[in-house]
Amino acid sequence: MTNVNQNLLLSRILTYLDGTLFNDSYYKIGNFIVAHYLEIENMDEAAFLEQGPFKRLELQQFMGAFGFDDYEEFKLKLYNDYQIRLNQIRVRLIDVKPIQFLRKLDMTVSEDEMAAIVSDICSAFYHAKRIFIFGALYPISLAIELQTDMITFGKPFYQFHHYNPIELNEDDVAIIVSGTGRAYNHMKQYMVDLHVERAKSLLLTQNKKFLNEPLSEKERVLVLPGKFDSVDFNYQLMAIYDLIRLQYFQQYYL
Repeated sequence: MTNVNQNLLLSRILTYLDGTLFNDSYYKIGNFIVAHYLEIENMDEAAFLEQGPFKRLELQQFMGAFGFDDYEEFKLKLYNDYQIRLNQIRVRLIDVKPIQFLRKLDMTVSEDEMAAIVSDICSAFYHAKRIFIFGALYPISLAIELQTDMITFGKPFYQFHHYNPIELNEDDVAIIVSGTGRAYNHMKQYMVDLHVERAKSLLLTQNKKFLNEPLSEKERVLVLPGKFDSVDFNYQLMAIYDLIRLQYFQQYYL
């Protein structure tokens, strides 16, 4: 094994996946790890290769990019990091109350309504087979901690890339992040092709016009305070992501 970065391996893989421009073997292997994160502990290299759409040389190159030249060491690092992350979550969130986060938010709805929205999101996550987040790279990259925790809890969580052909279904959840609505409007054709209407979805925006659009029972819109203020929007997003992480942990993992 070469010199290995001490950050969580999953976080480093997600950093690559979320920022890459290429649907190559690295992307396919990274997505496979996200999809099977809790199962890899029990996979030997042969099983990993049999189930994934890639070759042994491609896996070796992928592991080498992260500082590993042996599959068993790579797998052990993933498992050890999984245990470390669980312990971090317990230490950070076990004694924190959701109301503490709610009171930090500049909400456009009441505390009770916001608590109900977050509880509904957590319920949707719990019952989902996959979670996807859509939007411009910077605002959705703020969800990396939420993404890491949900994968640790066994819920595959992906940033959407237009070059990755997927179709959503009733078991999926879509989070759409668009402060002004511009990114949302740009992605509408993608969403038709993806059949986003099948999934439960949440739009996070500052544009109040979306409150006036007809919604199905699977759709929710949460308008955050401010008028197209990206700094305030980003702070509110981070607070909401933290609130979801906390609520999910206490609602479904304790």
